[in-house]
Parts: sequence; C-alpha cells; structure tokens
Amino acid sequence: MWPVVILLFGGGILFAKKGINYMKNQNIGLNNKNFFFFPTSFNKNLNNLFLKNDMKGFERNMSKSEAYKILNINPTSNKEKIREVHKQLMLKNHPDNGGSTYIAAKVNEAKDVLLK
Repeated sequence: MWPVVILLFGGGILFAKKGINYMKNQNIGLNNKNFFFFPTSFNKNLNNLFLKNDMKGFERNMSKSEAYKILNINPTSNKEKIREVHKQLMLKNHPDNGGSTYIAAKVNEAKDVLLK
C-alpha cells in the first residue's frame, strides 16, 4: 500500500514540476493576460508537435520549399540573405568543426537549389 502512495505522490510532484516549467517556457503565468487560456494554447502546441508535415524526412530531390525550411528563411529572402544564413549554418555544422557531413551536404544543397 505505502509504495503505491509514495509512487503516486512522486508522480504528482513530477507532473506539477513539468507543468510549471512548461508555463515558464511559454511565458504563461498570473501576470500574463493569457493565463486563463492555458488549456487552449497547450492543446494547440501539443497538436503542433505531431503534425505529419513536420515528422517526415528529407525529400529525394530537394524542392525550394524544403530548402527554405532547412535554411529557416522566408521565401521572400534575397540572395544575400541566403548566402549569409548558409555561411552561419556551415560555420556551426561543418564536419571539420565536429558537425555532420550529412547536415552540411543538405545545407549546401539547399543553398544551391535556392541560388539557381
């Protein structure tokens, strides 16, 4: 009996801590006017985690929309912005600096697709 009570009590504390951390990260609190809409925003954010479009891998031939997602830029970005973002990503993900060769190749491919 007591192990079950202790387990439930510990689980409740853990659940409360995770909830408080979520509220801090989402800037939800008593001082925030969105505090009373917590369940709606929580459900919307939870549903966004499981969208099928975000869960798929890379396409066989990279499209422009995938290239924009990889570089995390708007479709209205100019060539200079594309080159700047590419340079920043390559500095962070270059294989010589411990980055992934696959990610570096995808970043290079995204730049090439957008600058054609």
